[in-house]
Amino acid sequence: MKKLLIVAVMALSMAAQGQGQLQKEAAGSLAFSSSQVMALAQAVPADKYSWTPQAGVRSFAETFAHIAEANFMFASKIGGKIPDGIKMGTMEKDLNTKEAIATALKQSYEVIIAAIKNMKDADFAKKVEFPFPGEYTQMSDVLIAVGHSNEHLGQLVAYARMNGITPPWNEKK
Repeated sequence: MKKLLIVAVMALSMAAQGQGQLQKEAAGSLAFSSSQVMALAQAVPADKYSWTPQAGVRSFAETFAHIAEANFMFASKIGGKIPDGIKMGTMEKDLNTKEAIATALKQSYEVIIAAIKNMKDADFAKKVEFPFPGEYTQMSDVLIAVGHSNEHLGQLVAYARMNGITPPWNEKK
């Protein structure tokens, strides 16, 4: 009986350690990519924000704004509150200055990271709807948010390199 009690206590202890693990790691991953996205947004000169590699492809500004809008959308699916004054659906058109984009990016990452940190493990299985086909859960939302940020970070690094801009984290010290 004593051995059974010890095993039960150990199992509960290990389960408790796992609580919130995905939230911690996803929030950490987003915090890391957000620092790079925001550093790159600052490194790109304002006169380059309208640059696009070809017609029909997002510019620097539109890509940064797209990231911010997507962060707000992902956050809203897991309980995050979109701040007053944020107009969903038109941010790529509405945000047209470097300063406005920097503010929106910072705010959007703060909202999504806080929403992830505040999730309960039991929430991960809850269904959410996206504006694209498929069945998704709140866990899907978190994983897609992390991937989305990194996907567009890669796009923006390529844009920067095409314009002779070295990402700040790659500059020689």
